[in-house]
Amino acid sequence: MTLRLTRLASIAVLSGLVILPNLAAQEKTKAHAEAKQSVQGTVVDISHDKSTITIRTGNATRLVAYDSSTKFLYGHSKEAKLGSASQVKGTFYISCAVGDGGAKGLMASECVYRETK
Repeated sequence: MTLRLTRLASIAVLSGLVILPNLAAQEKTKAHAEAKQSVQGTVVDISHDKSTITIRTGNATRLVAYDSSTKFLYGHSKEAKLGSASQVKGTFYISCAVGDGGAKGLMASECVYRETK
């Protein structure tokens, strides 16, 4: 009887060791997916002194912050050329990959812009 309980306890411990890393990996993947979003739409305003871009997405507007590490690209995402924030103008179409910037709100890691959608 003691041998059976020992075997059952061993199986339970081994099962736990197999399941826990898988759950941790799933949580990490889920957190990464939530951290990266895409904000796409028309540029309403860009404030270079505040480093923010106001983007109209449908009926809503979103405020996206950028900094010196934000990569700006001009053109379509697959054929884009290196650009800069100073080249972005109102009415341009823009797509920014954003994450949670804490107190700053949405922080862009990369923005691709062009004249029309």
